[in-house]
Amino acid sequence: MRVLVTGSHGFVGRWLCRHLRDEGDEVVELRQDLNLCDRDSLEQVLSVIEVEVCYHLAALSHVGASWSDPALYYHNNVVSTANLVSGLAKLPRPPRFLCVSSSEVYGRVDPSRLPIIESQQLRPVSPYAASKAASEIAALQGWHGHGMPVIVVRPFNHTGPGQSSDYLVPALAARLIEARAKHRVGLTVGNVAARRDFMDVRDVVRAYRLLALHGEAGGVYNVCSGGAVSVDDLIVMLADLLDYPVELEVDPQLLRPNDVELVVGDPRRMQAATGFQPQLSLRQTLEDVVQDLLGDGQLHSGD
Repeated sequence: MRVLVTGSHGFVGRWLCRHLRDEGDEVVELRQDLNLCDRDSLEQVLSVIEVEVCYHLAALSHVGASWSDPALYYHNNVVSTANLVSGLAKLPRPPRFLCVSSSEVYGRVDPSRLPIIESQQLRPVSPYAASKAASEIAALQGWHGHGMPVIVVRPFNHTGPGQSSDYLVPALAARLIEARAKHRVGLTVGNVAARRDFMDVRDVVRAYRLLALHGEAGGVYNVCSGGAVSVDDLIVMLADLLDYPVELEVDPQLLRPNDVELVVGDPRRMQAATGFQPQLSLRQTLEDVVQDLLGDGQLHSGD
């Protein structure tokens, strides 16, 4: 199967391309300097591409940074999606289009409404989340307006080797590695009771391919585990892997007054469509993250 991947050089994109090739797919990647918001340039490239599936991952994705320039996030994430849909819909055989959104579109969900199902009302809090909600609409317009088979996926938290230390798990792992190297026994933290739904990025990209093949056109699917783990549990597991226990010191300045205590998704719609089940345990994921950060693959290599 011949497929197009946007955002192929990002964290998830690299893992997706690897998985697709492992499955025997021929992967087409766009030039890194191609601006998806430049409609004419994009359509010129798309006009000579014949693919069966397009995986759309390219986006600005830092939630915190979106607050400083909301318009940039809206323009980049929404316009790029609209341009892709428009350009692909003009092809003689429009491909299946998998639009990667985010669980951030749900915003704050009352605990009584957990786990989150796909019909939950969208209440995006950040400009990033709002841009992804709008991107979903732009993508689904390809289904409603052009009949192009569009599938929207809403991944919850995911991590794995190669993820930037701007994100929770590699950030925690890097801090623990540094603490071990400097023989520090204390680690300042914020709300360690918060629980989130985590999956390994390698499981996430498996789910993307299955949904691209078997998802219902016009359908929206959570990509999640259906379970949740606390930040405290993550730290305990990471410290155990490093064989370097630390004492947590809560810094009140790191606490967020409106922090959501529990976020967990319902994966049943995805499972019903694909039969998907995660293959990698959280401990295996954390071990691989730590090995990746250490660089030498030795968890207990000494100080």
